[in-house]
Amino acid sequence: MTADFTTAKPTPDLAFISQHLFTAILWVNDELVITWLNAQAEQLLAISSERLLNQSILTLLATDELKLDERDALALNSDQLDNHCALTERFHQAKQYQQPFIDHDHIIRTPLNGNLPLSIDYSVTPVIYEQQPYFIIEMWGKDRQSRISEEQRQQQQYNVARHMLRSVAHEIKNPLAGIRGAAQLLQRQFIKFSEATALHNPPSPAISDINSAQNSDRQLQKTAQKLRSYTDIIISETDRLTHLIGQFLGSNQLPNWQMLNIHEPLEHVLTLVLNQYPQVTLQRDYDLSLPELCADKDQLIQVFLNLINNACESMTEFEQTLQQNAPAKADQLPSDILHSNLEVEKNYQPKLHIQTRVAFQHTIGSQQHKQALQVSITDNGSGIDAALIGQIFFPMVTSRAAGTGLGLSIVQDIISCHHGMIDVSSNQAQSANPNSNPSYNYNNSQTRFTLYLPFKQPATDA
Repeated sequence: MTADFTTAKPTPDLAFISQHLFTAILWVNDELVITWLNAQAEQLLAISSERLLNQSILTLLATDELKLDERDALALNSDQLDNHCALTERFHQAKQYQQPFIDHDHIIRTPLNGNLPLSIDYSVTPVIYEQQPYFIIEMWGKDRQSRISEEQRQQQQYNVARHMLRSVAHEIKNPLAGIRGAAQLLQRQFIKFSEATALHNPPSPAISDINSAQNSDRQLQKTAQKLRSYTDIIISETDRLTHLIGQFLGSNQLPNWQMLNIHEPLEHVLTLVLNQYPQVTLQRDYDLSLPELCADKDQLIQVFLNLINNACESMTEFEQTLQQNAPAKADQLPSDILHSNLEVEKNYQPKLHIQTRVAFQHTIGSQQHKQALQVSITDNGSGIDAALIGQIFFPMVTSRAAGTGLGLSIVQDIISCHHGMIDVSSNQAQSANPNSNPSYNYNNSQTRFTLYLPFKQPATDA
């Protein structure tokens, strides 16, 4: 007699599933203490699980209630206590009636991540697990959703602007070649004319006629030289415009994909640039455990060269501006404020901070990556005007007087070719003039460019 055996289907590991969700999830016990969280929660909150575990959920959602001790509670009347303990009471009622609740547009400010504001929506679901009450908290970052939408909108605008500029550049490129060719032919004729004039010997024996002819020849030679200088200008300017158009159009060469350590191109560029700016203090914050990246090394060198060189130039120009404006303040500020202000400016130190990290569950365009490379380049220069932040990667847009507006456009092209993205944030320094805030610390201003690159390229996945 054969027995029928029913094959039991394995129950999926819910913790494993939770680690691969796009939603941030926290597991909170009856005392409102965080006992577990998934990787997306760490990514959203920018706080490690080691720091969040065994912390009260009020540390994230209601720091005011957490600070309320027993003496403060006794000092408040019942209405005031209800207002100060609103979230704690909502948790209590959710557990009592087993009724979930949702809060929208909540701002998280916690010392655990440096009090950086984070806008989220979150839900609280009470559950009974092994006869013990718990709460499942799900969080959705509104900043992340807004960022993705904004990045997609800016990328579309950039693509349209880039297409228009390339179309115009193509229309200009061919006539420029014709202008240069015509100028070269004209220049050769002037050279021949000058040589023929110099060899010409008038047959007239009269001295007066000879002098008159020589004067005429000199005048013709001067005119020919002047006309040659004009053709030189035409040729040099057409060459300059051709080079500019070549930068607009970009390189048609396909990337040379290779596996590399991201710190190799970084260190190569730092060696090149920092020799020119010995006054800049470099701070490295590398994650040496990063996996290798599939990328074009030469193109990444171009990216880092543009970004780091821009940062050093910005800090150098800002330092010079502070020094130049210092005498003007001497005549317009009281002595005590002037002394304090000049000390701050004297102590200004250009600082360049380079950080490499792994970004988990990061969205680039419409693609979600479990892991992506994150490289941050931060300087404490004058910053970027808020009105330019949204257009800084467009061609011909620059915040520097000596800038061409093409460097960041090239960076954007290369990063897009690598299926990555680049983000910029900046808090612009106050104007270094006598009417600015005397207590302002110029070392606090900073501009940060953050690059996100996938570790593998779609074309290389086999």
